Amino acid sequence: MSSIEEASGSVATNADSARELAGSIASSKVLLDSLAARLDAIGVETAAQRTHAAGDRAEELAGHANALADALDSLGQQVEAIKGLLASAIRSGAGKSDRSRSPRTASTASAFAAQEPLPLKGPVASTPPTGIGKRHFFERIRMKSPAKEKNTVVMPGVDTDADIAAIKTGHSTYLRDNLYEVNDRTYGLETPGGGVYPVRGKGFVELDKLEYTALKGLLTYGGNRAKAESDPQIARFSHHMTDKTWETARNVFNQGQERA
Repeated sequence: MSSIEEASGSVATNADSARELAGSIASSKVLLDSLAARLDAIGVETAAQRTHAAGDRAEELAGHANALADALDSLGQQVEAIKGLLASAIRSGAGKSDRSRSPRTASTASAFAAQEPLPLKGPVASTPPTGIGKRHFFERIRMKSPAKEKNTVVMPGVDTDADIAAIKTGHSTYLRDNLYEVNDRTYGLETPGGGVYPVRGKGFVELDKLEYTALKGLLTYGGNRAKAESDPQIARFSHHMTDKTWETARNVFNQGQERA
């Protein structure tokens, strides 16, 4: 058990380091965004464009660092689960000689059979699912969360852990490629890492890059659009964000607040 505990501690330390790196990169991005806004204001177009590009790269790097931290968190959870299973097995073995086996009732057997793993189809057969990145969860979206061209947000109340467990044990429908459907929701499985990402379905909301960016602003500033728009990380996209962009983000914000 000591080796497993050491591994768990090492994983946790590395996850913290990855988050610190992401925070440092995010801070650099804020400075780049501020500089780009000032360059825009004085009409230095070429320099502003280069600074915007550097800001985009910083955002991408911060996203990678956060993804690494999420993966390490997931690994840490798996290590903790192994520790729990070993401890349970030790306790079970110690008390086995003192317990008599009782016959399993039909209902218990039926319930157990329902949880039996089924044959796995698609990439899950060789790539165990780990978890979903924080950027997808409404409650965990932050200003530093990377906005991509397509973003699916998981609304409060959706039991993604149960869905992933169903995918992992074969109790989901394999659609095609790396896609699985369970409980009227579609998920994608990344290979070879095992990361899971929401695609569409009940309790999911699909947003484009600008809508997701607007949602980040509303969540950061408690629904205050004016304050969100004045943030350098939002202001750099202001020329492309319309009232429709903010209305879509506002609807998601309101839904999330109601479901939280």
